[in-house]
Amino acid sequence: MSLVDVQIKDVRNIENIIFQPSPKLNIIVGPNGSGKTSILESLYILSRARSFRTQNITKVLSHNKDSLIVFAQLAYVNVSHKIAIKKNKHKTIIRINARSEKKSSELSRLFHAHLIRPESQTLLENGGVGRRAFIDTGVFHVKHSFLNISKQYNHLLKQRNKLLKTKQLDTLTVWNNKLIEYGTIVSHEREKYLELLNKELKGIACQFIGDSEVTLNYLKGWDKSLSFEDALNKAKDRDILYGFTTAGAHKADIKVLVNGRLAQDYLSRGQMKLLVIAMYLAQIKLMRDRVSKSVCVLLDDLGAELDRENVRKVMFFLQKLNIQTFVTTTNIDLFLEFIGAKETKVFHVKRGVMQIEDS
Repeated sequence: MSLVDVQIKDVRNIENIIFQPSPKLNIIVGPNGSGKTSILESLYILSRARSFRTQNITKVLSHNKDSLIVFAQLAYVNVSHKIAIKKNKHKTIIRINARSEKKSSELSRLFHAHLIRPESQTLLENGGVGRRAFIDTGVFHVKHSFLNISKQYNHLLKQRNKLLKTKQLDTLTVWNNKLIEYGTIVSHEREKYLELLNKELKGIACQFIGDSEVTLNYLKGWDKSLSFEDALNKAKDRDILYGFTTAGAHKADIKVLVNGRLAQDYLSRGQMKLLVIAMYLAQIKLMRDRVSKSVCVLLDDLGAELDRENVRKVMFFLQKLNIQTFVTTTNIDLFLEFIGAKETKVFHVKRGVMQIEDS
């Protein structure tokens, strides 16, 4: 299933564009500030009901406009779905097949836009928050019930932290028991997912960074020799002293190892970006193989930090993956050998206006 019709209205400098993307490769060409990334942002909004560039919706709206609209039709053989988003300063309206939906997670049941940006290597460089989100995104798309389990864990954690902070400890044991129950499930699901991801990643990473052993190691957020219950009990005095929970699934992380060493200590900046792209592509491949939804890849300015040969590696892999892809560039020369491929479309964007070029 893929996007076959898209309409974007009043998103940044895009007043109104309607286009029919290819089910395979879509190359969006234009100078900086032309609206290329805004097209990717619109597709991301359609998938998540939020922007990847800002939390302030007023910055996404076109000048002097009160709301934005993104609409798309998804189709595959005899199956078709229509999804639409309307956002303004005060509310978000989600429509799926002419029915209103309250939860943005319902969008992801049909359509997931997977974004890869020039900043993606920060997945390795920054703290564990981004890496936990990376894992949880993957788990959710393989097992939808994980979202509610994760939300329940975070709710219980918030309540426990409130008790610790205010030193109201009479009911702490009750909250501990529920936190242990949900935290153990969260950790178990993450570990199962990481086993699958490791298998996919090994082959992809070899294609991208050479004959190296890449491993993702899961750190639970507590001493691996202990159960979560034992770890929580052991940390009780420390938690009371600090006023928050110091061990648990909310402290989890992954170590990305290359030949047994931390990737950021072993790889060049260019190799790190390739490895992160490999991690995202392994995640995307798992989604494609295990769930019946439309999954598309959004590649923003792929050539920003990759040379021509590495751009070719990524693009050839995406061709084999046989998945709908949108890639933006200021330099069409990087993609000349892919333009002639079957079911490739090239779109030129200038000042928010799009024109299609026959491939």
